Amino acid sequence: MRRPRSSEAFKEYSYVLNFKNSEKIIRKLEGNLGRVALIFPNSYSIASGSLAWSWIQTLLMQRGLHVQRFFYERWFEKFYSMEDQVPLDEFPIWLFTFQFENDLLNIAEMLLKKGIPLSIYERKPYHPIVIIGGPVTLFNNELIDEIADFVFIGDLECNADEFAKALGHDDKDEIVNHLLEIKQIYSKRYGKLVFSNCIGTLSPVPVAHFITPYSPYKNKLLVELGRGCIRRCAFCVTGYTKKPVKFASLDEVIEVFERYQDFEFGLISATITDYPYLERLLEYLERKNVRFSVSSMRADKINEKLLRLLKTTEHHSFTIAPEGISQKLRDVMLKDLTTEELITALELGRKVGFKQVKFYYIIGLEEEDEKDYAEFFQFLKRVVDMGYQEISISINPLVPKPFTPFESRKMIDKKSYEERVAFIRKNIPKKVKADFESYKLSKMQYEISHLKGTQTIEYLREVFKNKK
Repeated sequence: MRRPRSSEAFKEYSYVLNFKNSEKIIRKLEGNLGRVALIFPNSYSIASGSLAWSWIQTLLMQRGLHVQRFFYERWFEKFYSMEDQVPLDEFPIWLFTFQFENDLLNIAEMLLKKGIPLSIYERKPYHPIVIIGGPVTLFNNELIDEIADFVFIGDLECNADEFAKALGHDDKDEIVNHLLEIKQIYSKRYGKLVFSNCIGTLSPVPVAHFITPYSPYKNKLLVELGRGCIRRCAFCVTGYTKKPVKFASLDEVIEVFERYQDFEFGLISATITDYPYLERLLEYLERKNVRFSVSSMRADKINEKLLRLLKTTEHHSFTIAPEGISQKLRDVMLKDLTTEELITALELGRKVGFKQVKFYYIIGLEEEDEKDYAEFFQFLKRVVDMGYQEISISINPLVPKPFTPFESRKMIDKKSYEERVAFIRKNIPKKVKADFESYKLSKMQYEISHLKGTQTIEYLREVFKNKK
């Protein structure tokens, strides 16, 4: 790619190139059919922390497609690819991985910046084919059915051969016709309203093809151990949409560790502590002195060996998610976690030498009262008394989601949320550092998650009208 001449374009080009140069490529990927843009509609840090950004590219390039990765920044105009720094508008197929509801705005902004109408019915034959897949489509495929020419429902592994073959054609009509034959494809534009979901087998084990210091898993190779969640938390869509839950076989996981034995690993799963072969995995990791991080843990399944091994990988803190501020509210949330189990996990943390801990909480349930907050503050005081030197809590308002037991609930209003935030700030122990999620962003997530069809177009037009 020849360097751009304008200073603004060169700034963007250099920004992308810096991230490219930060990546250590673990496996070289090659493909030459077609030209597919794989877009993660968020920052490089968020994108590189998602195994999907690498694994989708791997699956498609293994089948001969020429796929280049893109990420989003608000100030971007050209949107250069990671691999060759080629502008996005040179790609005839745009494949978005839609991981978070609020990324809808970033998808829309990218389309508008490149002169592509938001509505599928306003596009011309020369516009790129827009395909959107990812977790958000599992619980509301109609959210983007008037933005995406095609929605891919479920995991790519199930139909990777057919999907890659379809995208490999040169003629747009041929691409469209072959996509319409795929069971996991839903397309309002082309009248394909019947589709089926599918969860991948995790064989072969999904492994990233690069590491980078800019990822949340700094310089760690991402490996997926589990997909879906066996739990039933009433606020979380994963436990209700990613079924049946799939786990990678221990033998195949160990093969990955053996193949890349010079690396540290980031182990990806809804909760690593629900991995059915965890004890044998930990024995291997300890015996081989493998250094690793985990995406999340359940307090009731944490054991001393897991915490001790995490501590040896330069972990200064560990994180658990009580979610409810009291036992009553955890029961309402179907969290299946007791105060005693939380205390046991925290005692194990101190035993192996952790001095820092972080908690995730959700507030704004209609059942909350003063007794719940009193229990919350008492619990935090108890954690302080255990000897933890740094205690962080992250507070989020409840965002009721479709496909969950909470879907018919209303979100707490802004005034009530701010009153509860102020009450928490005033009453938590001095040693506890609190971080509160933006009400505006949470409300946006709530609104977006319930949109369908033309509502989405209208919502986005209103948002971008107000931005001008």
